[in-house]
Amino acid sequence: MWSRLVMMCCFCFLLTGVSSCPKKEVNTANKMNSVVKQISEKRVFFDYDKSDIAEAGADILLDVMEVLQDNPDAKVTLTGHTDNRGSYEYNVALGARRADAAKKFMVSCAPYLENRIKTASRGETEPLVYVQDDSKNSKYEKEHAKNRRIEFSFSGIKK
Repeated sequence: MWSRLVMMCCFCFLLTGVSSCPKKEVNTANKMNSVVKQISEKRVFFDYDKSDIAEAGADILLDVMEVLQDNPDAKVTLTGHTDNRGSYEYNVALGARRADAAKKFMVSCAPYLENRIKTASRGETEPLVYVQDDSKNSKYEKEHAKNRRIEFSFSGIKK
């Protein structure tokens, strides 16, 4: 009889602990959503007509990988963008090369993430900064540079 009473008390303590879990889970979820939002707002930038991952870009990709590791159901889409210099077709292909280079970097670090990383390209169609001058030696290089990027969109993260 005493053992049954002890088990009932343990069960009550367990229930009491479990009832407080959702509050902790909400705080953890809120914290994770904040991290995801911060990372979603980061971008990996590229030099003109390049798809190489620079050190600053690698650091951001490592942050993205950390989110994927902390969230087993999460997936990410890497979307490549270009400036408006070059043909539409060329820029779509360059955006794809940039996204693919980022994915290749991430998979080389953590091969088990490969199926959770998708790539896409928008080419020049979604500029952050509109630049009318599309000449090769544009005086608006700083503005063009803001459009040469990869952006991240996450899915499967529990809210």
